Amino acid sequence: MKTCLVSLVSDQTIPNILVALHFRPEFLLFLTSEQMERRHKSQAILETLKLRGLDYFDAHHKIEVIEDSIIDLQTKVSRWVDKTVEEFQFTVNLTGGTKMMSVAAYDLFTDFGSTMVYVPINKNEFLTPFPKRRPPAPVPLSDRLTVPEYLTAYGIRIDNQNRLAEYAELAYSRQELTRFIYDNFRELSPLLDRLGRFLRNIPEKKLDKPYDFKVSFDQQNQPQERLLQDMGFVCQGSAIAKSLTRSDWKYLRGGWLEERLFLAVKEGVPQATDIQMGVVFKDREDNKNELDVLFTHENVLHLVECKSTGGAEGGEELVGGTVTDFLYKLGAMRQQFGLTPKALLATTDASIFTPEGKVKEHHVNRARQFRGEIVPLLKVPDLEVYFQERFSSGLR
Repeated sequence: MKTCLVSLVSDQTIPNILVALHFRPEFLLFLTSEQMERRHKSQAILETLKLRGLDYFDAHHKIEVIEDSIIDLQTKVSRWVDKTVEEFQFTVNLTGGTKMMSVAAYDLFTDFGSTMVYVPINKNEFLTPFPKRRPPAPVPLSDRLTVPEYLTAYGIRIDNQNRLAEYAELAYSRQELTRFIYDNFRELSPLLDRLGRFLRNIPEKKLDKPYDFKVSFDQQNQPQERLLQDMGFVCQGSAIAKSLTRSDWKYLRGGWLEERLFLAVKEGVPQATDIQMGVVFKDREDNKNELDVLFTHENVLHLVECKSTGGAEGGEELVGGTVTDFLYKLGAMRQQFGLTPKALLATTDASIFTPEGKVKEHHVNRARQFRGEIVPLLKVPDLEVYFQERFSSGLR
């Protein structure tokens, strides 16, 4: 007798995947709907399991049911069971689907002596709710999804998968310079502002080969002198010049801050399953998005979006736009991809503060609308400690 896991398909595919990884059945039966299949939810589950070496493409069956009809589900499933040549021992994951689908599946599969399981929201465990008077203790779900697996579970493909390791290696190779910029940001901000204004006017397509970059700037302090020297600028009086690469262009436009946050998460959240930087992804309709830092922790997706300002005073209009852009991106991720990550907007802008040094309430409230929060980097001297404390205190 083969083992078969029955999965009720809904927008939230993670519980289906985690339970399948735990039981590793020989066969999968999806109870789904026309709407879920239009969104390719069953396909996403199969593709994610295949990333873990569990290929069910030839060992599954889908039954489309009317979501709110007990009779329709029970009739179609009974018909399939009667016709199939296999004998199955069923385990039923009641977590997904609609409430009516769960009721119908429970009522039907109870007659087969099936095991029923349920995954509570935001918990890496499943409950076996029966027998009712003495249910077994919760069973831990030990598998943790990587960033690519998590995105695949939502039908999203990473467009630059082959570049992610390169981005990480580059961040490690220049982490000393990156930490220096962060630690001396106030002194360096006039220089970064000056460079950024000119770099933003250079189209990326011009960086296919080294670009002769020249600008005037009067150095004001030793940190500025060191940054120019470490970046390979040639300085003659107020004239500074460099043969600019695409990597330089991205780094000085704000990429240094993305790398600083990537390094901080890597060190500050060692229990994170996976951390990626610069992920570009698309859904099945080719909707595209690019994200600064993504990591998974306890099967929850976290996003860190970075915004560096050249000067210490960005202006209320600028930071207001930054928060709006941040919320727009989160809204697009929810609408286009079904993703609702826990999100952090990490910014060096001083205009987010009240005269008393607190983040302005309207920025805080707007970020909360999308499970987001603002990280005021000018008030966070040690990013590693910030993430250590945040994730050790249960604020996940």
